[in-house]
Amino acid sequence: NFAWFCYEGVPAWQGAAQPGKSPPLSFSSTFLTTLPVYHLLARQDDVERSQWDGGYNKRRLSGTFVCDGQVFDHIQFQNRGQGSTYGSGKNKWGIHFPHTHAFLAKNHWGQPYARAWDHLNLSACASPWVQINRGMAGMDEAVSFRAYHLAGVPSPSTHWIHWRVIIRAEETSVKNQYEGDLWGLYLVVQDPDGPWLKERGLADGTTYSPETGRKHLASGQPRDNSDFNQFMNGSRSSKPEAWWRENLNLPDYYSFHAVNRIVSNVDLRHGANHFLYHSPKAGWSLVPWDLDMMFIPKTHWPGIVDQTRCLEVPVLKREYQNRAREILDLFCSDDSPGGGQIGQLVEELAHALRPAGQERTWPELDMAMWNFHPRTNDKGAFYRNPASQGMMGGEFRRTLATPDFSGFCKQIVGFCTDSRTNRNYAPNDGNILGYGYGHLWWESRDDQIPARPVIRMLGTEKKGAKAFQISPFQTPVATNHFAAVQWRVGRLSSPGQPGYQEGQPWRYEIEPHWDGGEQLRAETQVKLPKEAFAEAGLLRVRARYKDNTGRWSHWSEPVPLNAR
Repeated sequence: NFAWFCYEGVPAWQGAAQPGKSPPLSFSSTFLTTLPVYHLLARQDDVERSQWDGGYNKRRLSGTFVCDGQVFDHIQFQNRGQGSTYGSGKNKWGIHFPHTHAFLAKNHWGQPYARAWDHLNLSACASPWVQINRGMAGMDEAVSFRAYHLAGVPSPSTHWIHWRVIIRAEETSVKNQYEGDLWGLYLVVQDPDGPWLKERGLADGTTYSPETGRKHLASGQPRDNSDFNQFMNGSRSSKPEAWWRENLNLPDYYSFHAVNRIVSNVDLRHGANHFLYHSPKAGWSLVPWDLDMMFIPKTHWPGIVDQTRCLEVPVLKREYQNRAREILDLFCSDDSPGGGQIGQLVEELAHALRPAGQERTWPELDMAMWNFHPRTNDKGAFYRNPASQGMMGGEFRRTLATPDFSGFCKQIVGFCTDSRTNRNYAPNDGNILGYGYGHLWWESRDDQIPARPVIRMLGTEKKGAKAFQISPFQTPVATNHFAAVQWRVGRLSSPGQPGYQEGQPWRYEIEPHWDGGEQLRAETQVKLPKEAFAEAGLLRVRARYKDNTGRWSHWSEPVPLNAR
């Protein structure tokens, strides 16, 4: 079958946050194409039943999908979600493509993904369980998924789109702002399946959802799910260190658990809201999923999974705490928009929602379309300030610095950094300021770790190597002694900085760049090779100490360098 889609372009749109009570905002055609435009053509009754009729829950209906000049006829669409399926009024979508006509999407930076997809997940950016996050415009999910990825966790990619649904002859309505093709801002969340494994450069393995079953079966792995069942049964009882090292990818798990705390993934629980990936080479890894309840300073579910039992083994808990301190140092200690850590991540993602040279923003459009939409369940929820929300662990209150999208961005950065004047952090304390940072800091506490070293640069050698000095090893425990020292160089990159390439992902300090490995000699002066500094960009040199018990210190404060 072949199909034409005849279209003269996205028209301008006008809408108010509260019609009749707030001034209308105008969104130009140019603005509305700053995000990829996805079209669905379908019967009006089918769309309305799928999105708002519980009798059609998960039922697949037929339509046509159009994007980037390609027409995908005979696709199927459905609503998505578990308990939150109809929770907000602006609900999630699932699109299923014919097996012979997969869809090659483009990522957050406008580059094609490595493989075409047979399925598309559209998140509504509506925070269905946390109404006081309405107006975040999907930053809760996008920031969290990317944070996991930067920390080395196998994590799906996301990108925002402009979603349009053609169900009637009129593209825009003269009756009211809500009737027409425009549905507005949605977030695409990549499926953790075969194309995702290729995208991430991961070995072909099997992925499972504890809730819905197997997502992808790798060649040569059991078809009867016996590997999954055996691993889960083993994870639900106390096991020795050797069992965990053989079966669970521990570095991945440590990072997964640490980022759970940073972004406060309080809806994570046994058997729900995560995937598992079975690598034939590295064992099992946890994969984040369903991240629409984030940045909450109260417990809901405990934020743990069956594999959290590994932390009952003292040596594994110590390794986790080492990684937790590392993430605090390399990802949560710089709140600036160009500092290569969480502040920069929020700036990078928000950049797509606040297009350069445009008067309007996508969060404003989302508010105008859905704040008082007839189908919205909690009308007027956008940017309530201050606002309170109840959780299983109790109620919490938040006050945005400004009642707008920028206020939410500032809140996210403050949540993930050491932003309290007094470091009185504790789980479930209800104080949104610095809570994510504080929860991870609380879990990483250890009064026996070596002292944080101090380093300084001595100079550059003739062959390009650079010499550094480090303060002597110190420990608060008289019986402990030096075991190793490690040096690393991190690279930062964002617009306006050396080495930045337009259209490429920004670079973060936590990402691998150069690592000197464990050095077993306690030398106070070292030479780092020229290859550590060869790539243009802003560089940060750090070092840390390990003692004979396996405890690592915090990374030193960085020595910044500008490599051109």
